[in-house]
Amino acid sequence: MTDDAKSGGRRTEDGERIDDAELLRRYAEEKSEDAFAALVRRHIDFVYAAALRQARGNAALAQDVTQTVFTDLARKAAALARHEVVVGWLHTATRFAATKAIRTESRRYAREQEAYAMNEVLHESGAPVEWERLHTVLDEVLGELKERERAAILLRFFEKKPLAEVGAQLSLTETAARSCVDRALEKMRARLEKRGVTSTSVALAIVLTNQVAATAPAGLVASVTGAALAGGGAVAAGASGGGAAVVTLMGMTKLQIGMVGAIAVAGATGVIMQAESNSRLRTELAMLQVRSGQLAALQTENGRLAREAAEANELRRDAAALTRLQEEAAALKTKLEAAMRTPAANRPAAARPAVSLGQVFDITSLDQKPTPEVQARPQYPAEMRRTGVGGEVVVDFVVDPEGNVQNAHAVRASRPEFETSAVEAVSKWKFKPGQKTGQTVSTHMQIPIVFTVSSDRPKGENWF
Repeated sequence: MTDDAKSGGRRTEDGERIDDAELLRRYAEEKSEDAFAALVRRHIDFVYAAALRQARGNAALAQDVTQTVFTDLARKAAALARHEVVVGWLHTATRFAATKAIRTESRRYAREQEAYAMNEVLHESGAPVEWERLHTVLDEVLGELKERERAAILLRFFEKKPLAEVGAQLSLTETAARSCVDRALEKMRARLEKRGVTSTSVALAIVLTNQVAATAPAGLVASVTGAALAGGGAVAAGASGGGAAVVTLMGMTKLQIGMVGAIAVAGATGVIMQAESNSRLRTELAMLQVRSGQLAALQTENGRLAREAAEANELRRDAAALTRLQEEAAALKTKLEAAMRTPAANRPAAARPAVSLGQVFDITSLDQKPTPEVQARPQYPAEMRRTGVGGEVVVDFVVDPEGNVQNAHAVRASRPEFETSAVEAVSKWKFKPGQKTGQTVSTHMQIPIVFTVSSDRPKGENWF
């Protein structure tokens, strides 16, 4: 088997990814340190980020909490191998470990003040209020969700998994996974609103998607893996006296990590620091890390503001172009409406010999009604056909004694765009003229012209 450098996981020789439960089983049953190390590499960024949020940006405390979580994972590997999604347990364990560490160590007050100062700097520089208010209560709200819903949120937004993979890990279809994520977001939104953080489910999803991921410091993987394996082995070796052994081992592990941090800051190598000096140097290192975080956050915010300014300029240019097009469209519409209101008799038409209309009779008073012989099809307006819009125009006209159409004009139209086409078409129609007392006469008529893009057209009507 080979390490998957990109995901930090393990894969079989044919490239298939080994899931978390299998890695835990191999460690619990076969004592495979490679399997446990692969599990740590796969999830350490996620655990460290959750610990860092709850520690209010205190990197030193976040490292201690991360070490505690993976030590507990090693001790409970056999039981946790039966879990459907290990990431849910990791999040819960991180919350409990962080809460206990913050409550029991008074030194964290000074670091919380540094975090508060960082928040003030970010606020003055225009940092997004939503995330500043959200990240302080985010893990608390996540802890109130059901296990599957919490796992769906963690996999989707914190481990950046596509919905298909979220569904696969939760034994759901992609559609069901999407519904589970949406349902969990809505529950989070309601709980956040009770805590004074108002938002929408869509906005909450955007904030979670765009959160700045925290990466565990270099060297933490090796330290955590070694300590967790040693801690897990100590517990397995002796159940009766394992508790004291773990406490002693964890104390030694924290001291070693603190000494490494102090040596890095002071520039010294190979010097064993006394407990008091070590604590002071660790505090100074934590303060420097907080200030470094402040600078990185300010740089990120400056970049975001620059991108937003560029987008705003682009939107202003687009808005100006849209306004210009709307003005041109309004002018064209005005001209079209004016043309539609012009009576058909006043519009240009093909030359036709003038015929005396004489007395014009209503169609109901004739002995024989006019019957159409030639019916020109109206031209369907291209824009209306493209958008699938239909309409109806009632055309009023007179059929003269020669059977020609005279004085055609629209008396009613559902949309003005169809008037010109309907009137022009009817003006070209040819009828067998109506008769009264054996004589051809002029007849007043009205015909509805229906425009539709549907192929289901009733018979016997003027549908085009």
